[in-house]
Amino acid sequence: MTIKELARICGVAVSTVSRAMNDRSDVNPETRARIRAAAETYGYVPNTSARRLKIGSTKTISVFTQGEFGPLLVEVLQLLEQAFAEAGFDTTISHIANSSHTDAATVERIVREGKFSGVVFLGRYGRADRETSAQLSRRLAEIAVPMVFCTTPDYSGAAALHSSISVDDHAGAHDLTAHLIALGHRRIAFVGAGAEPDREHAWALRLAGYRAALRDAGIGVDDALVIRSAVEENTYSMRNGYESVRAWLPTAPDDVTGLISVCDAAAIGASRALSERGLSVPSDVSLAGFDGLDVANYVVPRLTTIVQPVAEIAQITARVLLATMADPTRAVERVWIRGRILLGESVRAVIPAGEGHLRPASSGAAQGRRAT
Repeated sequence: MTIKELARICGVAVSTVSRAMNDRSDVNPETRARIRAAAETYGYVPNTSARRLKIGSTKTISVFTQGEFGPLLVEVLQLLEQAFAEAGFDTTISHIANSSHTDAATVERIVREGKFSGVVFLGRYGRADRETSAQLSRRLAEIAVPMVFCTTPDYSGAAALHSSISVDDHAGAHDLTAHLIALGHRRIAFVGAGAEPDREHAWALRLAGYRAALRDAGIGVDDALVIRSAVEENTYSMRNGYESVRAWLPTAPDDVTGLISVCDAAAIGASRALSERGLSVPSDVSLAGFDGLDVANYVVPRLTTIVQPVAEIAQITARVLLATMADPTRAVERVWIRGRILLGESVRAVIPAGEGHLRPASSGAAQGRRAT
């Protein structure tokens, strides 16, 4: 049902239908009631986007996402919606295809057509190299709508053009690796490294934190212990953790005592691959994740992880965006929030040499547990 069809049914002009649906006072009350009754009968829904364009202003904030959209981002989104609602703003969600060809024109079109008051980029945006991402960020600045990046940095370069709020990925991975080192682990693998030379990816920052902790402890960094993502299009997934560790295990050094995964989901997938190989967590190998997903509390054994302070991230994101909307000239903020270690049952201290490390799968029980 279009507005023209409703106008024809009611025997009035399109403009009269529009005024009646917008509750304008310049419409006869009986006519307004008749039009609204017909709209309900025939299922007519006003085009709110067109109305925004007509009136030229909104109380709506758009949240853009791209690519993977896991449980952690869902939780952040819910908190953002709540914060914006309390400030009197509606929230819409726009998902952009996960493509290396994404450019600002797509975002610009959506923002200009929607006449949004502000924009939040939630999660990683763009999959191209750093310079292309920087060009995208600079182009976005030309849209002249307040923008904040949430759980991801702005890629403009040293002089950031947009505020950003994120967990400190580097510090979190450093803390987690240092925790395993303090428990006696020296041969620790990292699960989920990508192939792109982009230092701003969450996986790259976490890998850098892992390496820094090893160096700080006087432990050499062994590239054989950096497990590359087997499913790069879904780096932060159970499938990637499973496939990556499964492919790595046949040639893995057998003195590894611990694995640190790029995220909780990948750690859960890795635990499946270890089990199929006949390895028990944490008896044979310790396992840790990153994010603090709720599911990590219910897997067996309960996962040791870095908890992302999602409530704080969402709160600061909302505060910064609302303040920027009120004063577009305010200074850019780059906020890195440190996560905390949540101790589970998947990590334990290293036992005497010769025990508690990777070993070849036995020909019996381990093979029987392998997935088909």
